[in-house]
Amino acid sequence: MRNFYEVNGNVFFNIENYMGEWEKYIGIYDKNGAEKKGAAQSLGSHVQKLWKNFNEDRSQLDKHYMETAIGLQAYISSFLLPNIERVFSLLVRDENIFAIESLLVAEKDELVISDFGCGPLSGSVAILALIEYILKQNSKLIAPKKISIYAIDRSEKVVELGAKFIKNSIITENSISIERLTSPAKLNKKIDIALCINVFNEIPEKHRFKTLKSIYDNSHEGALLLIMEPGQEEHAKALGALRDQFIENSENCEIISPCAHNKPCPLSQKTGRKDWCWFRHSWNPPASLKLIDKFSKIDHHELNFSYLFLQKNKIRSAENYFARCVSDEFALDLKGNKAQFDYFTNNLSSGDKEEFIEMTQYEGGLQKILLCTQIGALESAFMIADPEQKEYRRGRRIKESDELYMRAKERI
Repeated sequence: MRNFYEVNGNVFFNIENYMGEWEKYIGIYDKNGAEKKGAAQSLGSHVQKLWKNFNEDRSQLDKHYMETAIGLQAYISSFLLPNIERVFSLLVRDENIFAIESLLVAEKDELVISDFGCGPLSGSVAILALIEYILKQNSKLIAPKKISIYAIDRSEKVVELGAKFIKNSIITENSISIERLTSPAKLNKKIDIALCINVFNEIPEKHRFKTLKSIYDNSHEGALLLIMEPGQEEHAKALGALRDQFIENSENCEIISPCAHNKPCPLSQKTGRKDWCWFRHSWNPPASLKLIDKFSKIDHHELNFSYLFLQKNKIRSAENYFARCVSDEFALDLKGNKAQFDYFTNNLSSGDKEEFIEMTQYEGGLQKILLCTQIGALESAFMIADPEQKEYRRGRRIKESDELYMRAKERI
Protein backbone atom coordinates (compact mmCIF):
# COMPACT_ATOMS: atom_id res chain seq x y z
CA MET A 1 0.00 0.00 0.00
CA ARG A 2 1.30 3.46 -0.87
CA ASN A 3 2.31 5.89 1.86
CA PHE A 4 0.04 8.94 1.85
CA TYR A 5 2.92 11.30 1.07
CA GLU A 6 3.66 9.43 -2.18
CA VAL A 7 0.24 10.20 -3.68
CA ASN A 8 0.53 12.43 -6.74
CA GLY A 9 -2.23 14.99 -6.22
CA ASN A 10 -3.25 16.97 -9.31
CA VAL A 11 -6.90 17.98 -8.79
CA PHE A 12 -7.28 19.78 -5.45
CA PHE A 13 -4.27 19.16 -3.27
CA ASN A 14 -0.53 18.83 -3.88
CA ILE A 15 0.85 16.44 -1.25
CA GLU A 16 4.47 17.17 -2.19
CA ASN A 17 3.93 20.86 -1.43
CA TYR A 18 2.29 19.92 1.86
CA MET A 19 5.34 17.91 2.88
CA GLY A 20 7.53 20.88 1.96
CA GLU A 21 5.47 23.13 4.23
CA TRP A 22 5.84 20.62 7.07
CA GLU A 23 9.62 20.33 6.66
CA LYS A 24 10.02 24.11 6.51
CA TYR A 25 8.09 24.47 9.77
CA ILE A 26 9.96 21.86 11.81
CA GLY A 27 13.24 23.61 10.96
CA ILE A 28 15.78 20.78 11.10
CA TYR A 29 17.45 21.62 7.78
CA ASP A 30 19.29 24.73 6.63
CA LYS A 31 18.67 26.55 3.34
CA ASN A 32 20.99 24.16 1.53
CA GLY A 33 19.15 21.10 2.81
CA ALA A 34 21.86 20.13 5.30
CA GLU A 35 20.82 18.66 8.63
CA LYS A 36 20.84 21.04 11.63
CA LYS A 37 21.88 18.49 14.23
CA GLY A 38 21.49 20.76 17.26
CA ALA A 39 17.94 21.75 16.25
CA ALA A 40 16.99 18.12 15.58
CA GLN A 41 18.38 16.99 18.95
CA SER A 42 16.56 19.74 20.84
CA LEU A 43 13.31 19.02 19.05
CA GLY A 44 13.74 15.28 19.67
CA SER A 45 14.01 15.82 23.43
CA HIS A 46 10.76 17.83 23.49
CA VAL A 47 9.04 15.16 21.39
CA GLN A 48 10.20 12.47 23.82
CA LYS A 49 8.74 14.35 26.79
CA LEU A 50 5.44 14.94 25.00
CA TRP A 51 5.23 11.28 23.96
CA LYS A 52 5.75 10.13 27.57
CA ASN A 53 3.01 12.46 28.79
CA PHE A 54 0.64 11.11 26.15
CA ASN A 55 1.35 7.43 26.72
CA GLU A 56 2.65 6.99 30.27
CA ASP A 57 1.36 9.78 32.51
CA ARG A 58 -1.54 11.78 31.13
CA SER A 59 -1.86 13.65 34.44
CA GLN A 60 1.36 15.47 33.54
CA LEU A 61 0.07 16.57 30.13
CA ASP A 62 -0.65 20.29 29.95
CA LYS A 63 -4.03 20.68 28.22
CA HIS A 64 -2.70 23.81 26.54
CA TYR A 65 0.59 22.28 25.36
CA MET A 66 -0.09 23.28 21.75
CA GLU A 67 -0.47 26.93 22.74
CA THR A 68 3.30 27.16 23.31
CA ALA A 69 5.69 27.43 20.36
CA ILE A 70 7.83 24.43 21.35
CA GLY A 71 4.85 22.29 22.35
CA LEU A 72 3.19 22.92 19.00
CA GLN A 73 6.42 22.30 17.08
CA ALA A 74 7.02 19.02 18.96
CA TYR A 75 3.50 17.81 18.18
CA ILE A 76 3.61 18.81 14.51
CA SER A 77 7.05 17.27 13.98
CA SER A 78 6.29 13.82 15.42
CA PHE A 79 2.51 13.25 15.61
CA LEU A 80 1.04 14.94 12.53
CA LEU A 81 2.30 12.68 9.72
CA PRO A 82 1.66 9.36 11.56
CA ASN A 83 -1.92 10.48 12.25
CA ILE A 84 -2.43 11.32 8.58
CA GLU A 85 -1.02 7.93 7.59
CA ARG A 86 -3.26 6.08 10.07
CA VAL A 87 -6.42 7.52 8.52
CA PHE A 88 -5.22 7.23 4.90
CA SER A 89 -3.98 3.64 5.29
CA LEU A 90 -7.25 2.56 6.89
CA LEU A 91 -9.63 4.15 4.40
CA VAL A 92 -7.66 3.07 1.32
CA ARG A 93 -8.26 -0.61 2.20
CA ASP A 94 -10.62 -2.58 -0.03
CA GLU A 95 -13.42 -2.88 2.52
CA ASN A 96 -13.46 0.89 3.15
CA ILE A 97 -12.48 2.69 -0.04
CA PHE A 98 -15.76 1.82 -1.79
CA ALA A 99 -17.57 4.04 0.73
CA ILE A 100 -15.47 7.09 -0.20
CA GLU A 101 -15.96 6.25 -3.88
CA SER A 102 -19.75 6.26 -3.34
CA LEU A 103 -19.53 10.00 -2.68
CA LEU A 104 -17.88 10.60 -6.07
CA VAL A 105 -20.14 8.70 -8.49
CA ALA A 106 -22.23 11.78 -9.29
CA GLU A 107 -21.30 15.43 -9.70
CA LYS A 108 -21.44 17.40 -6.46
CA ASP A 109 -21.20 21.15 -6.05
CA GLU A 110 -19.63 20.68 -2.64
CA LEU A 111 -18.18 17.89 -0.50
CA VAL A 112 -18.47 18.83 3.18
CA ILE A 113 -16.02 17.44 5.74
CA SER A 114 -16.44 17.87 9.48
CA ASP A 115 -13.16 17.36 11.38
CA PHE A 116 -14.02 17.25 15.09
CA GLY A 117 -11.14 17.78 17.50
CA CYS A 118 -9.13 18.40 14.34
CA GLY A 119 -5.90 19.75 15.82
CA PRO A 120 -3.65 20.52 12.82
CA LEU A 121 -6.20 18.88 10.46
CA SER A 122 -4.45 15.53 10.07
CA GLY A 123 -7.72 13.72 9.33
CA SER A 124 -8.71 16.21 6.65
CA VAL A 125 -5.30 15.95 4.98
CA ALA A 126 -5.70 12.16 4.88
CA ILE A 127 -9.09 12.55 3.16
CA LEU A 128 -7.65 15.02 0.65
CA ALA A 129 -4.82 12.60 -0.16
CA LEU A 130 -7.31 9.75 -0.45
CA ILE A 131 -9.56 11.69 -2.84
CA GLU A 132 -6.55 12.50 -5.01
CA TYR A 133 -5.56 8.82 -5.00
CA ILE A 134 -9.10 7.62 -5.85
CA LEU A 135 -9.61 10.11 -8.68
CA LYS A 136 -6.34 9.06 -10.27
CA GLN A 137 -7.17 5.35 -9.95
CA ASN A 138 -10.71 5.57 -11.33
CA SER A 139 -11.39 7.96 -14.22
CA LYS A 140 -15.16 7.29 -14.02
CA LEU A 141 -15.47 9.06 -10.67
CA ILE A 142 -16.33 12.76 -10.63
CA ALA A 143 -14.48 15.28 -8.51
CA PRO A 144 -16.69 17.67 -6.51
CA LYS A 145 -16.51 21.30 -7.56
CA LYS A 146 -15.45 22.34 -4.06
CA ILE A 147 -14.38 20.80 -0.75
CA SER A 148 -15.44 22.56 2.45
CA ILE A 149 -13.78 21.64 5.74
CA TYR A 150 -15.26 22.53 9.12
CA ALA A 151 -12.32 22.48 11.53
CA ILE A 152 -13.80 22.00 15.01
CA ASP A 153 -11.26 22.62 17.76
CA ARG A 154 -10.83 24.85 20.81
CA SER A 155 -7.25 25.78 19.87
CA GLU A 156 -7.20 28.55 17.29
CA LYS A 157 -3.42 28.46 16.92
CA VAL A 158 -3.12 24.80 15.93
CA VAL A 159 -6.01 25.03 13.46
CA GLU A 160 -4.49 28.11 11.84
CA LEU A 161 -1.18 26.30 11.38
CA GLY A 162 -2.80 23.18 9.91
CA ALA A 163 -4.96 25.32 7.62
CA LYS A 164 -1.88 27.26 6.48
CA PHE A 165 -0.14 24.03 5.39
CA ILE A 166 -3.22 23.03 3.39
CA LYS A 167 -3.87 26.44 1.84
CA ASN A 168 -0.26 26.66 0.64
CA SER A 169 -0.72 23.28 -1.06
CA ILE A 170 -4.03 23.90 -2.88
CA ILE A 171 -3.78 23.40 -6.65
CA THR A 172 -6.81 25.44 -7.75
CA GLU A 173 -7.61 28.66 -5.89
CA ASN A 174 -10.80 28.55 -3.76
CA SER A 175 -11.37 24.84 -4.45
CA ILE A 176 -10.83 24.02 -0.75
CA SER A 177 -12.24 26.21 2.03
CA ILE A 178 -11.53 25.82 5.77
CA GLU A 179 -13.67 27.32 8.53
CA ARG A 180 -12.86 26.92 12.20
CA LEU A 181 -15.71 26.24 14.65
CA THR A 182 -15.56 25.76 18.42
CA SER A 183 -18.43 23.24 18.64
CA PRO A 184 -20.30 20.72 16.45
CA ALA A 185 -23.48 22.58 17.42
CA LYS A 186 -22.33 25.45 15.18
CA LEU A 187 -22.34 23.37 11.98
CA ASN A 188 -24.62 25.04 9.43
CA LYS A 189 -24.28 22.56 6.54
CA LYS A 190 -25.04 18.86 6.23
CA ILE A 191 -21.92 16.71 6.41
CA ASP A 192 -20.67 14.16 3.86
CA ILE A 193 -17.66 12.93 5.87
CA ALA A 194 -17.32 13.28 9.64
CA LEU A 195 -13.93 12.66 11.26
CA CYS A 196 -13.33 12.16 14.99
CA ILE A 197 -9.62 11.36 15.25
CA ASN A 198 -8.07 10.81 18.71
CA VAL A 199 -10.64 13.07 20.35
CA PHE A 200 -13.18 11.03 22.34
CA ASN A 201 -10.53 9.84 24.80
CA GLU A 202 -10.20 13.52 25.81
CA ILE A 203 -13.95 14.03 26.35
CA PRO A 204 -15.66 13.00 29.64
CA GLU A 205 -17.43 9.69 29.07
CA LYS A 206 -20.87 11.08 29.93
CA HIS A 207 -20.65 13.58 27.02
CA ARG A 208 -19.33 11.24 24.30
CA PHE A 209 -22.57 9.79 22.99
CA LYS A 210 -24.40 13.13 22.87
CA THR A 211 -21.48 14.72 21.02
CA LEU A 212 -21.25 11.90 18.48
CA LYS A 213 -25.02 11.88 17.93
CA SER A 214 -25.08 15.63 17.24
CA ILE A 215 -22.48 15.18 14.48
CA TYR A 216 -24.27 12.17 12.98
CA ASP A 217 -27.70 13.86 13.02
CA ASN A 218 -26.28 16.75 11.02
CA SER A 219 -25.12 14.52 8.15
CA HIS A 220 -26.52 13.59 4.73
CA GLU A 221 -27.94 10.17 3.89
CA GLY A 222 -24.97 8.08 2.84
CA ALA A 223 -22.60 10.19 4.94
CA LEU A 224 -19.52 8.54 6.42
CA LEU A 225 -18.30 8.73 10.01
CA LEU A 226 -14.83 7.66 11.12
CA ILE A 227 -13.85 7.43 14.79
CA MET A 228 -10.22 6.59 15.45
CA GLU A 229 -8.66 6.23 18.90
CA PRO A 230 -5.29 5.08 20.27
CA GLY A 231 -4.75 1.31 20.20
CA GLN A 232 -4.29 0.98 23.98
CA GLU A 233 -6.67 -1.17 26.01
CA GLU A 234 -8.36 1.70 27.87
CA HIS A 235 -9.23 3.66 24.72
CA ALA A 236 -10.15 0.66 22.56
CA LYS A 237 -12.56 -0.73 25.16
CA ALA A 238 -14.08 2.71 25.69
CA LEU A 239 -14.65 2.94 21.93
CA GLY A 240 -16.37 -0.47 22.06
CA ALA A 241 -18.74 0.86 24.71
CA LEU A 242 -19.44 4.05 22.71
CA ARG A 243 -20.02 1.90 19.61
CA ASP A 244 -22.67 -0.18 21.38
CA GLN A 245 -24.54 2.85 22.72
CA PHE A 246 -24.42 4.59 19.34
CA ILE A 247 -25.55 1.58 17.27
CA GLU A 248 -28.43 0.94 19.66
CA ASN A 249 -29.71 4.53 19.59
CA SER A 250 -29.02 5.74 16.06
CA GLU A 251 -31.30 5.07 13.11
CA ASN A 252 -30.05 3.80 9.75
CA CYS A 253 -26.49 3.44 10.98
CA GLU A 254 -24.44 0.65 9.40
CA ILE A 255 -20.96 -0.51 10.35
CA ILE A 256 -18.58 -0.68 7.40
CA SER A 257 -15.63 -1.89 9.45
CA PRO A 258 -13.99 -3.36 11.45
CA CYS A 259 -16.94 -5.36 12.79
CA ALA A 260 -18.55 -8.23 10.91
CA HIS A 261 -21.68 -7.72 13.05
CA ASN A 262 -23.88 -5.12 14.75
CA LYS A 263 -24.24 -7.07 18.01
CA PRO A 264 -22.76 -5.81 21.30
CA CYS A 265 -18.97 -5.62 21.21
CA PRO A 266 -17.48 -8.71 22.93
CA LEU A 267 -14.35 -6.72 23.82
CA SER A 268 -15.84 -3.54 25.28
CA GLN A 269 -15.54 -2.19 28.81
CA LYS A 270 -18.34 -4.53 29.91
CA THR A 271 -16.22 -7.64 29.44
CA GLY A 272 -13.57 -8.89 31.81
CA ARG A 273 -11.28 -10.14 29.07
CA LYS A 274 -7.73 -8.87 28.78
CA ASP A 275 -7.99 -8.82 24.97
CA TRP A 276 -9.05 -5.66 23.18
CA CYS A 277 -9.82 -4.71 19.58
CA TRP A 278 -6.95 -2.83 17.94
CA PHE A 279 -5.08 -2.87 14.66
CA ARG A 280 -1.71 -1.98 13.20
CA HIS A 281 -0.23 -0.57 10.02
CA SER A 282 3.39 -0.70 8.88
CA TRP A 283 4.67 2.06 6.61
CA ASN A 284 7.86 3.78 5.56
CA PRO A 285 8.15 7.09 7.46
CA PRO A 286 9.68 9.93 5.42
CA ALA A 287 13.36 10.69 6.03
CA SER A 288 12.69 13.83 8.10
CA LEU A 289 10.44 11.94 10.51
CA LYS A 290 13.07 9.20 10.81
CA LEU A 291 15.60 11.86 11.80
CA ILE A 292 13.33 13.15 14.56
CA ASP A 293 12.68 9.57 15.68
CA LYS A 294 16.43 9.05 15.92
CA PHE A 295 16.78 11.76 18.57
CA SER A 296 13.42 11.20 20.31
CA LYS A 297 13.98 7.41 20.42
CA ILE A 298 10.46 6.80 19.08
CA ASP A 299 9.87 4.24 16.34
CA HIS A 300 7.08 5.20 13.94
CA HIS A 301 7.47 2.30 11.50
CA GLU A 302 4.41 0.57 12.96
CA LEU A 303 1.26 2.55 13.76
CA ASN A 304 -1.39 1.21 16.13
CA PHE A 305 -5.00 2.32 16.51
CA SER A 306 -8.58 1.29 17.24
CA TYR A 307 -11.41 2.54 15.05
CA LEU A 308 -15.01 2.43 13.89
CA PHE A 309 -16.11 3.32 10.35
CA LEU A 310 -19.85 3.91 9.85
CA GLN A 311 -22.24 4.96 7.10
CA LYS A 312 -25.67 6.53 7.35
CA ASN A 313 -27.89 4.26 5.26
CA LYS A 314 -25.16 2.12 3.77
CA ILE A 315 -25.17 2.64 0.00
CA ARG A 316 -23.67 -0.70 -0.94
CA SER A 317 -21.95 -3.50 0.89
CA ALA A 318 -18.38 -4.63 0.71
CA GLU A 319 -17.64 -8.33 0.39
CA ASN A 320 -19.30 -10.31 3.16
CA TYR A 321 -16.99 -12.12 5.53
CA PHE A 322 -17.37 -14.45 8.46
CA ALA A 323 -15.06 -12.82 10.96
CA ARG A 324 -12.28 -10.35 11.60
CA CYS A 325 -8.96 -11.44 13.07
CA VAL A 326 -8.51 -9.41 16.27
CA SER A 327 -5.23 -10.86 17.50
CA ASP A 328 -1.81 -11.72 16.19
CA GLU A 329 -1.03 -15.30 15.23
CA PHE A 330 0.93 -16.98 18.00
CA ALA A 331 2.17 -20.43 19.02
CA LEU A 332 0.03 -22.44 21.42
CA ASP A 333 1.35 -25.24 23.65
CA LEU A 334 -1.60 -27.40 24.64
CA LYS A 335 0.48 -30.43 25.56
CA GLY A 336 1.53 -28.82 28.80
CA ASN A 337 -1.88 -27.36 29.72
CA LYS A 338 -4.51 -30.08 30.14
CA ALA A 339 -7.26 -27.71 31.35
CA GLN A 340 -6.91 -25.50 28.28
CA PHE A 341 -6.62 -28.53 26.00
CA ASP A 342 -9.86 -29.98 27.42
CA TYR A 343 -11.62 -26.65 27.17
CA PHE A 344 -10.86 -26.17 23.49
CA THR A 345 -11.55 -29.83 22.71
CA ASN A 346 -14.99 -29.64 24.33
CA ASN A 347 -15.94 -26.30 22.78
CA LEU A 348 -15.17 -26.92 19.12
CA SER A 349 -17.52 -25.15 16.74
CA SER A 350 -15.98 -26.64 13.59
CA GLY A 351 -14.24 -29.93 12.85
CA ASP A 352 -14.27 -32.86 15.26
CA LYS A 353 -12.33 -33.75 18.40
CA GLU A 354 -10.21 -36.43 16.73
CA GLU A 355 -9.06 -34.00 14.06
CA PHE A 356 -8.23 -31.39 16.67
CA ILE A 357 -6.25 -33.84 18.79
CA GLU A 358 -4.32 -34.89 15.69
CA MET A 359 -3.51 -31.24 14.93
CA THR A 360 -2.08 -30.70 18.41
CA GLN A 361 0.41 -33.53 17.84
CA TYR A 362 1.94 -31.91 14.75
CA GLU A 363 5.68 -31.54 15.28
CA GLY A 364 5.70 -27.92 14.12
CA GLY A 365 3.19 -26.97 16.79
CA LEU A 366 -0.19 -25.26 16.70
CA GLN A 367 -0.94 -21.61 15.92
CA LYS A 368 -3.88 -19.64 17.28
CA ILE A 369 -5.66 -16.39 16.43
CA LEU A 370 -8.75 -14.76 17.94
CA LEU A 371 -11.77 -14.08 15.72
CA CYS A 372 -14.69 -11.71 16.19
CA THR A 373 -17.51 -13.31 14.18
CA GLN A 374 -20.68 -12.27 12.35
CA ILE A 375 -22.80 -13.09 15.41
CA GLY A 376 -20.73 -10.90 17.71
CA ALA A 377 -19.06 -13.87 19.38
CA LEU A 378 -15.40 -14.64 19.95
CA GLU A 379 -13.82 -17.80 18.64
CA SER A 380 -10.34 -19.23 18.78
CA ALA A 381 -9.05 -20.37 15.41
CA PHE A 382 -6.30 -22.98 15.15
CA MET A 383 -4.01 -24.02 12.35
CA ILE A 384 -0.92 -26.16 12.04
CA ALA A 385 2.27 -24.12 12.20
CA ASP A 386 3.67 -24.24 8.70
CA PRO A 387 6.50 -21.90 7.59
CA GLU A 388 5.15 -22.02 4.02
CA GLN A 389 1.69 -20.86 5.10
CA LYS A 390 0.84 -17.17 4.88
CA GLU A 391 0.53 -15.64 8.31
CA TYR A 392 -2.92 -14.53 9.48
CA ARG A 393 -2.39 -11.02 10.76
CA ARG A 394 -4.42 -8.79 13.02
CA GLY A 395 -7.20 -7.08 11.06
CA ARG A 396 -7.53 -9.69 8.31
CA ARG A 397 -11.05 -10.54 7.13
CA ILE A 398 -11.87 -14.25 7.29
CA LYS A 399 -14.22 -15.90 4.80
CA GLU A 400 -16.75 -18.52 5.84
CA SER A 401 -15.40 -20.86 3.17
CA ASP A 402 -11.87 -20.77 4.55
CA GLU A 403 -11.14 -24.35 5.64
CA LEU A 404 -7.73 -23.68 7.14
CA TYR A 405 -9.33 -23.29 10.53
CA MET A 406 -10.49 -25.45 13.39
CA ARG A 407 -12.57 -23.14 15.58
CA ALA A 408 -13.60 -23.20 19.21
CA LYS A 409 -15.92 -20.90 21.20
CA GLU A 410 -14.18 -18.48 23.53
CA ARG A 411 -15.22 -17.38 26.99
CA ILE A 412 -16.44 -13.76 26.94
